Amino acid sequence: MNESDLFRKINDGFSSMSKGRKAISRYINKETDTAAFMTAAELGNACGVSESTVVRFAMSLGFDGYPEFQKELSKLVKGKLQTAGRIMDNNQTKNMVVRSVFQSDVEKMTETLGFIDDQSFLQAAKLIQKAKHVYIVGVKNSSPVAIYLAYYLKILRPDVLYISGNESTDILSSMYHISEKDCLIGVSFPRYAIQTLRAMEYANEKNAGIIALTDSPDSPSRMYSHILLCARTEEVAIAQSMAAPMSLATSLVAEVFSQNRDFAMQNIAGIEKVYSDFDIEGIGDLEQVNTNKIYNYPEINFHE
Repeated sequence: MNESDLFRKINDGFSSMSKGRKAISRYINKETDTAAFMTAAELGNACGVSESTVVRFAMSLGFDGYPEFQKELSKLVKGKLQTAGRIMDNNQTKNMVVRSVFQSDVEKMTETLGFIDDQSFLQAAKLIQKAKHVYIVGVKNSSPVAIYLAYYLKILRPDVLYISGNESTDILSSMYHISEKDCLIGVSFPRYAIQTLRAMEYANEKNAGIIALTDSPDSPSRMYSHILLCARTEEVAIAQSMAAPMSLATSLVAEVFSQNRDFAMQNIAGIEKVYSDFDIEGIGDLEQVNTNKIYNYPEINFHE
């Protein structure tokens, strides 16, 4: 079993898990290297649950008991450590900060891959595709992900609006016309901005479809969203790594494109024609977004 398969099992159906199983799942995701070498009793103590709850958790994943689950988890951790050791040996002259940050990003992206609910991901792409207007809100540290997502969705389809503003009133006034035919994508990572949460609450009152891009099922965004997509982040010095959220945003753009490839291609061709007809400088930049190069992803069947 590879790492993504195991973490997919661990996190499958997280929202419907009992409080105890959620605690175990969170701990294993966050402290994988430590959890892999704990006894059932030690893991239960760390999570604030009983040893029997830990055993039942392991069995719910399809293992005969906790020892079999622990063996599988420790095997993956040992493999990661061996790989990390080889990387360290080959890069002794490189800056330690660079290595540390990159390694942290890789770990968060791996966690995110195992944490994503495939059905929710597909539903989010379908909601974006069918919406009359797509509103995207993300401020402060979440704004780079929101702007990135808005930029590429605008290339694929019309009526995508990135809503910015430092005050809730600025954002809400820009969303005044949102309706049940539209959708809102709220991008909200710690520290969660109240402006984004208020925008999601307002969209909820207007019966719009709401997608939350956030870091955890425990995020306050869950209160207002119909579809929750989670990507792990981590603070590095004074900055917050957004590698996994950016990858999730890219994946969402790719899925929207694959679900309506012909229409998206027509839209891209139309944009290129405008650049060509008006001889606008920078046409070469748009050519770099050629779908034959960037969006030529293989078809994915999540049900295999």
